[in-house]
Formats: sequence, C-alpha cells, structure tokens
Amino acid sequence: MAKTTFNIMYGNKTSFNVCYNKTETRNTGLWSAENPFVSSLPMLIIQLLAVLLLGHILAYILKPLRQPRIVSNILAGVLLGPSFFAITRIVGVSILPFDSIMTLETLANLGLVFHIFLIGLEFEFRPVVRAGTKALSIALAGVVFAIPAGWALHTYVLFRDFETVKAKSNMKNVAYGPIFWGIVLSSTNFADITQILADFKLLHSEVGRLALSGAIISDVASWFLFLVVMAILGYGKLYTVLLTLGFIAYSIFLLRPALAWVMRHTTKEDGYSDVQICFILFGIVLSGLITDACGGHSIVGPFMLGAIMPRGVHFKQMFADRVGKFVESLMMPLFYLVIGARFHSFWLLGDLNNNLQAESTVPQLVGVIILAFTAKIVGTFIAAVLNKMTPRDSLVLGILMNTKGLLALLILTSARDLKALDTQTYGVMLVAIWAMTVPVGPFLALICKSTKSSTQYKQRSIQSVGVETELRILACTHTASNASGIISLIDASNPSSKSPIHVFAVKLVELTDHNAAMLIVHDSCNKTGADGNDDLSSNAFQNYARQRENVSVQSLTAVSAYATMHEDICNMADEKHVNFIILPFRMPTTIDGVPDDRYDPLLTEISKKMIERH
Repeated sequence: MAKTTFNIMYGNKTSFNVCYNKTETRNTGLWSAENPFVSSLPMLIIQLLAVLLLGHILAYILKPLRQPRIVSNILAGVLLGPSFFAITRIVGVSILPFDSIMTLETLANLGLVFHIFLIGLEFEFRPVVRAGTKALSIALAGVVFAIPAGWALHTYVLFRDFETVKAKSNMKNVAYGPIFWGIVLSSTNFADITQILADFKLLHSEVGRLALSGAIISDVASWFLFLVVMAILGYGKLYTVLLTLGFIAYSIFLLRPALAWVMRHTTKEDGYSDVQICFILFGIVLSGLITDACGGHSIVGPFMLGAIMPRGVHFKQMFADRVGKFVESLMMPLFYLVIGARFHSFWLLGDLNNNLQAESTVPQLVGVIILAFTAKIVGTFIAAVLNKMTPRDSLVLGILMNTKGLLALLILTSARDLKALDTQTYGVMLVAIWAMTVPVGPFLALICKSTKSSTQYKQRSIQSVGVETELRILACTHTASNASGIISLIDASNPSSKSPIHVFAVKLVELTDHNAAMLIVHDSCNKTGADGNDDLSSNAFQNYARQRENVSVQSLTAVSAYATMHEDICNMADEKHVNFIILPFRMPTTIDGVPDDRYDPLLTEISKKMIERH
C-alpha cells in the first residue's frame, strides 16, 4: 500500500490536500496484482473503448437530426464525466478514477499536438489574401461583434458583481476570462461547416462559398487573437511575446526554405520514406516543446511547422493516410473525454457557498447561453444584408458561421489551464458551444425543404439554343486524361462570333477531407477561375480557350461524395443555365477486349444516375 496525495481546488477559493491509500501494481505478472485494471495501460484502454463506443452510438442516434460529429463527441465526453455516468460508483471507479486523469490528459494533449499539426498542414493563407470584400467584411463583422459580446456576457450578465469575483478569486488570470469568452464566440468550425454544406448540397451555392471563405478568415483571426493572448499571459509577458514572435519568424524565413531543400533532396520518385515520416513526427513534438519552453502554448510550434511544410497534395494525402486517421480515430476521442471530465453540471450556477456571493441564477445562465448563441449571428446577418444579400440567405449564413468546433474547445480548455476560467465559466461556455452547433442541421433542413418546394426546374437542351445564342456547356472531368476528348468534341461544335461557346470546366473531386473543400474556396477567391489553379485538366481547357476564338472557359470544382455527386452536377447546371452536359465515360474493356485500367465504375454509376434523373 502506498500513500498518494492530490491537491484539489474547491470552487474559486479553497485548496486542500486529499490523501488516501492506493494499491500499487508492480511488474510481477498480471495475476499478482489485486486488480489488474487499475494499472495505467488497462485503464487507458477502458477509457478509450468507452468514449469510442458511446461516441459512435450517439453519432448514429443524432444522424437523422443532421448533427455534425463534434456534437456527439462533446456529448459523449460529458456523459462519461463526473456530472452523469461517473456519478455512479461503477463508472466513476472503472472509467474515470481520479488518479488516472494525469495519464489521460497527457495522451489527450499529445493527440491534440499532432492534430494541430494536421490543421497547420492544411492551412493556406492564399484564400484569406484573395478573398473578396464581401466575404472579408462578413467574416470580420462576425468577429468584431462577437468579441465584445462575449466580454460583456462574462462581465455583466453571468455575474452580479464581477469585481467581487476577481477580488476574492485565487486565480491569477481571472481578469482575462472575458477576453477568452469573446475569442471563443468569434471562432467558426471550417471542417463541420464543410460537412453540413455537403449534406445539404450547398457547397456550390453563394451562401456555401461565402460560409467556407468566411470560416477560414474567422479562424485565422481567432487563431491570431488566441496566440497573442496566450503569449501575453506567459510568465515573462513581453519576454514571452518576443520569443513567440521570434520562433514564428524563424519558422517562416529560415526553417521553411531549409525544409523545402531537405524534402527536395531526400524524397525519392516512389514517394516519401518512413525515415522522413519519423523525423516529421519528432519535429512535431520538438516544436511543441520549444514553444512551451518559450512561455507560449505547446500548440504554436506544431501549427507553425505544419503551415511551413512544403506544399503538395501528395504529401498532405500521404501524411493524412498514415498519421491523420490514427490521430482522429484513436487519440482525439481522449481529448473530448478530458473536456467532459472537466465539466461539472452542479457548478454551472457558480460558488453556492455564502461567502463569495457571486453565484448566478438560472435565468442568468439561460440568458447567457441565448445571448451567446445570437451574438455572431446578429453581426453576420447585418453585414450580409449590407452586402445586398437576401434576409433569408443572411440568416442562413449567420447560423452557419455560428458553428463551433475544435478551435473553440481548444481556446476554452487552454483558458481553464491558465486559470483564466473557473469551473463555472468553463462549463457555461461549453454548454453554449454545444447549444450553438445543435440547431444548425435542423434549421438548414427546414430552410432547404421550403426552398425546394418553391423551386421549379426549367429544362434546357441544345434545341432551345437559338441561331445567334451562346451555347453553355458543363464539361466534367475526373482526371487530366478526360480533357482531351471533351476539348475535341467542343472544337467540333464550330464556335463562331454569332454563336460562341462558354464552357464550365468542372473538376469532379470526392469529398474526403479539408483539402477537397479548400478547392471550392479557391474557386470563390479566383474571379476568373484560372488564377492559381494548378489542375492539369483545368489548365488544358484554359489553354484551348486562349488558342481558339469564340470560346470562353470558367474553371469550377464539384466536391461531393460519389453517391450524391450527380445532384451537385445537376444543381450546378441549373444554376449556370447550361444547355449541354458532358460527362467522362469509359468502357470496362478496349476495342480489342483488353481491360482498360482507366475504367472507373464510380464514374459510370454517376452517369447512370444522371440519365435516370433526366
């Protein structure tokens, strides 16, 4: 038996030690232990199985309600936490014993570090620079409106007297709590917005493109504010800020070209080696250690390392396949379990003892959640209306931009670690984050249903084209090899000055991750569709248009799951008033009966669904 001591914080004022006897499991064999499941590894496996199982069950239950995965993940962590299932002795002792929290948080933070690197790897600053004034103004309006709203809610609505809270609290950074609330409210979740828009076939609509562009701009602004506040709260303050900025400058101007040179001279023709992957994984952990030692946050280093990695779709896809799926599937669920373990429902009303006199009432709590829900919606709605969008589209855009995700949770947990938020303010904002995201799916389902019932499809064909009328063609390609045959067909149509041809060159991309949705953002940032597009098939159409008179080309991207891609093609054809749709098609075998390696049964299925629809 060994005595174990824990320091426990009670509310905002009392700190005391708890000592109890603990049975130690020694390396003398599994059967020699009194209870083998109390050791670290079996306990970790039980925790992982519990959060994975409950998360998948909740995701299946909430799927008809069109809920993003973040909703079920947060709910799974909270249900397994001390507020619900862990109240019972079986769950509390078997899944979340107090002495296992340190191991759980360590592995959860390690998974978070790798996940932040993946976010940095997918991050691109070009959409922010090239975003039009419309997307930029709408996104910044939501941020500018949400930050002071979060500060006011924390300071004047949640507490009757926030000055009393600051005076009697032993949390050194409690004065920065309102700022963190504002940054949380200003954030937007790009990944979940992408999935929601794809489910409702809104990725290629004006609202969808503005939501994707605005989400990136909003996340960049939130990241910047978060890193600045984190650096200011460091022990050295100015010293910490300078070191953090120095690391960022070093990463951009010195480490980035060095990485590009190393990757260029060590990468073989057959792909990236395991040694390169190992060095990258080591660099992720090392960069987190460096920024943490500088007084900042351990996520700054991995994010910068991912952002400066040499660009290339192949490298991103390779690293996501080898590391990303493991991090997303096995390590990140532990992070959501930690979030739930820190949530205590009985602390939502504050310190209920009579000494502090700063507790909140139920109406205050409900009012804070409702006002937090509407803060960014109002700012986005006003900016969208001023940009001459309809009230309906402005409201839809505001709801979408209010979707919260991992960035909001990261800011929230970091603020609690820095003692800027206590158990109450952390719990209230966690409930608000969850409540902001839940209504997005049902609301869009209601709006889309009413829109579809009032929209009529107007059939167009080649026969409807007049003698001196522009012929509008939607040319779909999946690979660069599809472009040559389609270009020959267009050229045979004999475009003239009186009957020109306008081609919408659509690249068909399966929606699998963040990178696929980023292509739509690039389309919305490129006014002509040609700038910055490095796709071979799109370049082939652009080169043909330069050489052939009376032909104009606009490059687009259709990002969707293969099962519903035909709907996106039809919606895009209707939106662009297209007269003719060209789809890639190949027979399973060549004329000689030899199997054709370029045959894709998924594309054949898309063609069949298009024919059945029309």
